[in-house]
Amino acid sequence: MGEVKKPQDHKKKVEVVDGAFRVTVRGIDLTVSKDVMDDFELLDDLAAAQKRDAVRLPSMLHRLVGDDFDRVMDGLRGENGRVSLEEGSAFVKELFEAIAPNS
Repeated sequence: MGEVKKPQDHKKKVEVVDGAFRVTVRGIDLTVSKDVMDDFELLDDLAAAQKRDAVRLPSMLHRLVGDDFDRVMDGLRGENGRVSLEEGSAFVKELFEAIAPNS
């Protein structure tokens, strides 16, 4: 019989340092303030995203990563110079799941 493989842990490893989350998502290292979750407007963006309103995802990403927005976009940019809807929305989902896994 073959070796039994254990399921891999696909959760992002998050480190909390000085009131901030340090996380790597899709190869992009980020530091996200823990205070970012205490944002009424982020809650509005989340509600819209849950209703599949993808138009709000860039706003949500701005709120989560702040000044790192352009760096994140550059890291997600494809060969055509654009960030695809699939790539951008997957990044936002993975980042949010990493810093707020119980939401």
